[in-house]
Parts: sequence; structure tokens; C-alpha cells
Amino acid sequence: METDITKVLRSTLSTGKVLIGTKQTLNAVKNGKAQAVIVSSNCLEQTLKELRGITVIKYPGSGVDLGAACAKPFPITALAVLDPGESEILSLGSMNE
Repeated sequence: METDITKVLRSTLSTGKVLIGTKQTLNAVKNGKAQAVIVSSNCLEQTLKELRGITVIKYPGSGVDLGAACAKPFPITALAVLDPGESEILSLGSMNE
């Protein structure tokens, strides 16, 4: 499953539009621009509580792993999917209630 989510995530990054970072992600959710949110396994509980009402995809690795999957040299705790592009990323998540 991890390989699949990483592959789909890379497709989203190359063909869609995402915002990286917890602050930008929360702003996109509040403004109704995010279609889904991807969070690392070490995402803070408080952040998850602020993501109610949107599709949340939980990445099985840590922020460092998520950063590596996104080909970034820094940890990523959360990222917002504004446009999935040609990827199937939206089908991986479940509504966070």
C-alpha cells in the first residue's frame, strides 16, 4: 500500500496542485480550497481536529518519509491537495469527522 500511495502522491505533485506545510494546509481548508489533505503519521492531534469535514489521507510514514516521497529535502507533516490533476489521490482518503 505504501508504494501505491507514494506513486499516487508523486502523480498528484507532477500533474495537480498542492500546498505544502501545516499552516498553508489549514488556511486552504478554512478557505474551502482544499479537496483533500495528506498527513504524516506523526501529525499532531490538534491539527487533525482542525481538519474536520475534509477528506484526510493518512500517509503511513513520518514527516521525514512524506517529505522524501514528495522529493523534498525537509519533513512534511501536512499538505493540501487543491487539484488532484491526473492522479487518483482523492479515492484513497476518507472523510475526517
